[in-house]
Amino acid sequence: MINYIPDENKFGLAGPPKWFQLKLYEFDPSLVIVPSKQGFYYRIAQRRKLILPDRMVQDAMWHYSDTKMLAQYSLVPVTTILATVNWSNPLIFVELTNRAPWRLGGHEKVNKMLEEQDAKTDADKQQATDDHLEYLSKDAWKYYRKKIGLGRSWNTSPSTPTPKPQPRIPVKRELAGFSRSDQL
Repeated sequence: MINYIPDENKFGLAGPPKWFQLKLYEFDPSLVIVPSKQGFYYRIAQRRKLILPDRMVQDAMWHYSDTKMLAQYSLVPVTTILATVNWSNPLIFVELTNRAPWRLGGHEKVNKMLEEQDAKTDADKQQATDDHLEYLSKDAWKYYRKKIGLGRSWNTSPSTPTPKPQPRIPVKRELAGFSRSDQL
């Protein structure tokens, strides 16, 4: 059981405990933990036969990343774990399960699921954009109509019929005990 490769470990990371290494090996024997050369974290990778094209080998980032280190050990990156990780956290294995296509029904099923999620996300974003633009356009139209004098009056409601004007009938009124003839 070799699923921890200390490599250079230039940040001096302590490495995972033996019980975690055993648990990881029982979970999936192809997974390996390697301390990163780039930062204060670990890389979890999977053993795979690598077939790299020439353009990738000549890429400038090859020399400054963990890619070269992982390729030397025939590993493919799976995820990154911070060095301050709680090794007893069960969510690590939940995340590894979510990242393992063969545990989720194979690569075709996972690809289809991911494409559906992307399509749903895009549709949700498009719907939100449409709703926002509809709101803005209605508001702009109301503002324009108000500016040119065609806006509605806020005193009346369009759903209630306006009452017909009644003819005015003169009414004799008395104010504070005086008759109208006394006021003149």
